[in-house]
Amino acid sequence: MVGLTTINGFPLSMDERLAKLKEAGFGSVLMWWGNDETESREERIKLAAKHNLQVENVHAQTDDLNAIWADGENGERIISELLNEIADCRQYGISTIVMHLTNGSNPPPISKTGVSRVERLIGAANKMNVRVAFENMRVPEHTKYFIDNYRTPFVGLCYDSGHENYWTPETDWLSLYSDRIFAIHLHDNCGDADSHMIPFDGDINWSKKLRQLSRSNYKGSIALECEYHHGIYETGGFENYLKKAYRAGASIEHLITG
Repeated sequence: MVGLTTINGFPLSMDERLAKLKEAGFGSVLMWWGNDETESREERIKLAAKHNLQVENVHAQTDDLNAIWADGENGERIISELLNEIADCRQYGISTIVMHLTNGSNPPPISKTGVSRVERLIGAANKMNVRVAFENMRVPEHTKYFIDNYRTPFVGLCYDSGHENYWTPETDWLSLYSDRIFAIHLHDNCGDADSHMIPFDGDINWSKKLRQLSRSNYKGSIALECEYHHGIYETGGFENYLKKAYRAGASIEHLITG
């Protein structure tokens, strides 16, 4: 099954977006879980069901995450919001939530305050039977810390191919955590920006990455996080972009499954 994110440049309502995705052949979606969509989380889940699209996972909000690592009310507010997002996963039957742990290229270092707060998220996820997939970001230390030190079935990696290629090409995430891959974000770039291009349109070594992915424990959808608003796609129109993205995902699925 091939999936696509519900965010990243689609100029349509959620209902229209999901209808177009289904028409293009997609069978699942990576759903944005933040509060800044027009539709409520309940409405988003119902719309996915309406269009017979599986929700592969949901993506937690990403604003002001560096506050997690410093003392103060702002960090507590962020954790409270993330705890609510985990609770809503349980309510709506979502098995996996993707989370970032930092913002930007110079986040605060790992701190006792931050570790204690993230432990609360992990504890809540354990109790609610929700897996937390920490995503590889610009600075790898925070993500590595929790995957390395919390050997629970509810803590793993969201592997982002574009982030690895652009920000941390020296870190081979799929080799490090082949048995801990809970989610994937597949997209491409040329190593000069986090471009979110369709796979095979940049310079990622897909032969290598797909071999690694096929040998990992990941069994979910071929989940794409490419963006329509990249200029090379807008000229062809939204429907052509979706067709191209689906073909790339189907090719990846074929290469992985043989």
